[in-house]
Amino acid sequence: MPKTSWKIGELASQCGITVRTLHHYHQIGLLVPSEFTDAGHRLYTKADATKLQQILSLKQLGLSLEEIFNFLVNPNFDPILVVQAQLDIINEQIKLKEKLRDELEQLHAIMSLNKNISADQLLKILELIRMNESNYLKPELIEKMRALLESLPEEKKLKMKKMLPLVNETKKQALQKMNLK
Repeated sequence: MPKTSWKIGELASQCGITVRTLHHYHQIGLLVPSEFTDAGHRLYTKADATKLQQILSLKQLGLSLEEIFNFLVNPNFDPILVVQAQLDIINEQIKLKEKLRDELEQLHAIMSLNKNISADQLLKILELIRMNESNYLKPELIEKMRALLESLPEEKKLKMKKMLPLVNETKKQALQKMNLK
């Protein structure tokens, strides 16, 4: 029979996060366990695990815990959009890595034959390396993320805009491209 609840350590271990993280999420009201043992220990249900997946997905998209909380409490929140955004980003990363692998294989073959690499080939490889390192997002993905953010109330959009200097340069540029208004 499938397991229907997990103790905090079990859930943390299975999800690759720390017990401390789950304690923090509980403390700030982001993920409050649905059940408790008679001794007062936290028990997380399947619904809690589903919510944790949504939290971790939104976190992977670069949102702060406060922004994640605001998404989850918003009645217009659609977790399918989050999963789709994650899938799109992962698929784009795979494509970029495959392109980089192909270019590096060509470079390896050229170097193995003691031939010179053209400047164009070198620049293409350098660009792919940069794109792989900087969490590059295609404009279509940014557009999908914009649609996800549209569910936020106006004051939250303004707050995110003010927070731009606090995020790293790549995420800052991606958020600016989303043209939050």
